[in-house]
Amino acid sequence: MKDLKDILVLSGLRARILLIVACLVCYAGSLCNDYALDDDFAFYANQYVQKGFSGIPDILTHPYYTSSTLTFDYRPVASVTFAVEKELFGNNPHISHGINLALYIIAVLLLLGVLTEVIGLGLAPAFITALIFAVHPAHTEIVASIKNREELLSFIFCMLAFFTVHRFFGQKKLTGWLLYGMLTIACLLLSFASKLTSIPVIVIFAAMLYMQRRYRSARQFYPLFAAIALVSLSYLVVILRMSNRPVYDLENPLVSYPGDISAKIGTTAMALLFYFRFMWVPHPFSFFYGYNTIPVVHLGDPVAMLSIMLHLGLFIYGVILFFRKNLTGLFILSYFFAIALYSNILIPYTGIVSERALFFPGLWFIGAIVHWCYERLYGKAVSVMLRNGALALLAIVITAYGVLDMDRVAQWHDTITLMSSDIPHLDNSTLANYFYGCVLKNNAEAQTDTAGYRRYMRPSKEAFYRVNTLSPTYPYGYFRLGLIYRYDEYNGDSAFYYFNKAYEYNKEQTDIRYQYGRTQYEFGDMRRAADVFAALYKDLPTDTFTVFYHALLQLKLHNMQEGKRAADEFMRMAPGYYQSHFNMGIYYELSGDADNAAREYQRSVDLGCTDQLVYNYLIDYYSTHGREQDADRYRRLRQ
Repeated sequence: MKDLKDILVLSGLRARILLIVACLVCYAGSLCNDYALDDDFAFYANQYVQKGFSGIPDILTHPYYTSSTLTFDYRPVASVTFAVEKELFGNNPHISHGINLALYIIAVLLLLGVLTEVIGLGLAPAFITALIFAVHPAHTEIVASIKNREELLSFIFCMLAFFTVHRFFGQKKLTGWLLYGMLTIACLLLSFASKLTSIPVIVIFAAMLYMQRRYRSARQFYPLFAAIALVSLSYLVVILRMSNRPVYDLENPLVSYPGDISAKIGTTAMALLFYFRFMWVPHPFSFFYGYNTIPVVHLGDPVAMLSIMLHLGLFIYGVILFFRKNLTGLFILSYFFAIALYSNILIPYTGIVSERALFFPGLWFIGAIVHWCYERLYGKAVSVMLRNGALALLAIVITAYGVLDMDRVAQWHDTITLMSSDIPHLDNSTLANYFYGCVLKNNAEAQTDTAGYRRYMRPSKEAFYRVNTLSPTYPYGYFRLGLIYRYDEYNGDSAFYYFNKAYEYNKEQTDIRYQYGRTQYEFGDMRRAADVFAALYKDLPTDTFTVFYHALLQLKLHNMQEGKRAADEFMRMAPGYYQSHFNMGIYYELSGDADNAAREYQRSVDLGCTDQLVYNYLIDYYSTHGREQDADRYRRLRQ
């Protein structure tokens, strides 16, 4: 009876052509897409990438991302490609998407080679594994998100490391061993420097090398693996010490259960069940998960116990097959090694789960299913009808996955289309609704017509209301509503309410403190506003408007010495701002120096001040001095 390879008239070249076509059919739509989601801090808003070639030294000597409170790990490889791309093509999302698609095709072709040449699969099962991997909808984010080029490069260098380690054992001389040993370590380090996604490959290498006699019996086995483990783990320790990326409870609620082993095991089981289900039925998609999308459950929860039994049984089955030297066992164990990073059992994972987390683990999951099925269909006498039925089912799955791919790629057109498609089934995700509200708010503020403004701002406010309902003590939903009412809709009462709520739940965040202090001043509570800005001034002594309000409030409260000192400081910082002269006018007015007060107030008006009290002062001043023409000027401005 014919093998699948013969049925498909499959050759190595034909297999590669078919894989390329499959990738193009599923993902070519991404070439029309714009930037989306995290592409800003990775590319077009990244200060080092935007320098082009001249930014590469900074990329190589700085963490991947740094803010006032966060430091990500070290991922220079993708950023270097972005810098080169920026230098050659500028900020062109279509070029970026084209490069991502090309890298994905390379990754899939390398995978086929690894499966056949290194792991030892026949061409037919290797092709089916690579084909399902290529079209699996869990990978749409990897291709369609420019930022996730780091995942692609990590995977590519990891596949190259499989080839170099394979070549290592084919060498007969010390020079060959040294060359391919160093190439293996170099490829692994480049993979980790792209993203640490592939770090489990250290254990997978050990399992693969141990399982196959041709590797295990070689005297180079233990020195090579020891070198790989030593260099890789040393790199990992150094990089993780560089990172300062805490996980917050709204990203992963497990951080609120420190030391609770029952919650950790139960929730890990739920996360693993999510991944298992998504590998079979990749729908619906979500741009973010986080709090309450995967529930925190304890050991004993019925669904968690079902997941534990399923995964424990699968792991034991994998161990048995592994020691029987069956490749299905290697694939199963490799899946567990790879998914452990994202299961929450080791550390809480940002977002609690994600679709892109399945990129590297998904390879081994698919490999296990394909190899297991292939052995039973083509490793023994099976009816032609059953084999044809399996082929028909495979065709249906590939077609269904392809349709899902194309639809999801279209949803990734930009951030709005992506979030709008996902938010209906993210009712329980605080941060998903918060991110969605922020994006809508930015789009509303960019509109030039009232209808366009309302089209985006109405759902933006609804998203923030939803945030406040889901997480009543989360300050930023209130804060964003305060900004909308204060600066977009000029509703002072609502702004006052929401800034007060934000401050109630976070008295440390500087933006919240600033807006809270400002609204307290505007609503007449000078003393409270002065206290807020005095404390804020200590934390932000070079922030111009913090200095302005600190000076203003000290003067209003007749703390003349501190007020004048701060007003002078603000004048040095921003001499061209009307606020500088406004503060000086207040100082001279309170000091009884009417001439200098009028002079400073007049300068402030000339620079854009529209304060009615300033107009009134100047009208009275010029009227008193018989300069009615000047007084009339300010009467007209007051109107």
